[in-house]
Amino acid sequence: MKQTIVLKLGGSLIDSVELLLISLNELSERYGLNIVIVPGGGVFADTVRKYGSKLSDGAAHTMAILAMDQYGIYLADLGGIRVIDRLDEIEDLDGVSILLLNQIMKERDPLPQTWDVTSDTIAAWVSKELNGSLIKLTDVDGVFRGGELLSVVSAGSLRLLDSSCTDKGLPDFLIRHDMDCIVINGRYPDRLKRVIDERAFKGTVIRGIDRELEECFR
Repeated sequence: MKQTIVLKLGGSLIDSVELLLISLNELSERYGLNIVIVPGGGVFADTVRKYGSKLSDGAAHTMAILAMDQYGIYLADLGGIRVIDRLDEIEDLDGVSILLLNQIMKERDPLPQTWDVTSDTIAAWVSKELNGSLIKLTDVDGVFRGGELLSVVSAGSLRLLDSSCTDKGLPDFLIRHDMDCIVINGRYPDRLKRVIDERAFKGTVIRGIDRELEECFR
């Protein structure tokens, strides 16, 4: 069965994303992967945030998802990557796809419509629906605590950090669905290759279940 990887591709990478897209196509072909890109909102969502105080939660949520789709169309055009807008199209695909969320979320949106739930949690939901691995590509090396990069952190601990590179809704979603999320710096595509190879990599694994705590109850 073909491995599906859901990549949340952050808007913070917009200035360096072209080489990353080339690398994703190469990795998909080499390893026979089904890579599904969930775009962040980036600069497109910043405008929604700027005027969001004047909007209802529902309107802001819909506009933010449309901002994700705008970034997705940008990525598709830049990298020559196909665009899809239905989850049931994905199972039989090969290679790299960019998922546009507006229509899907109109039909099936199961998530709270707040700024705590952005593209990170939406990508986690897509990963759950597709039974795929979840990787967040951003412009930092991972999750930090006290200036130290954490190689592993529980989602419960992540909720207690003053700041994080993920949205506030992601930890609870990971805990609720017993999921993990890997966070790596997308400016270094070789780190993604190391993740796929199951080799040591620079980044953070966010555990939906605290493995040590889980062992105590066995």
